[in-house]
Amino acid sequence: MLTYLVSPDDSALDHYPLLGNALAFWRSTIQQRQPFCPACRASFAEEAQPAAFLFATAAIAPTSASVSAFCMACWNDLPPAMIEREATRVLQQVIPGGRFLDPCEARR
Repeated sequence: MLTYLVSPDDSALDHYPLLGNALAFWRSTIQQRQPFCPACRASFAEEAQPAAFLFATAAIAPTSASVSAFCMACWNDLPPAMIEREATRVLQQVIPGGRFLDPCEARR
């Protein structure tokens, strides 16, 4: 599984249609799905604003992407270790026991 943690205005989303389309779908269905910040549970259907999106895709020939978002308050106030812990918790719903690898360690 590949993961990406990006800001909503990251120009890289323009170059990866899979992620850009997943984000557009996420935004267009907020009222129906009622997504929330994984760290504080603030609802994006209400007043919370997304500050960073966590995408997950299959490593080989991805055709869809999972999308979660951290709210502005958590992104600005939580230490990076806590953001990583919450992102790991979210992704472990897809891959139990999964964890993030340092890219340098993964190449060894």
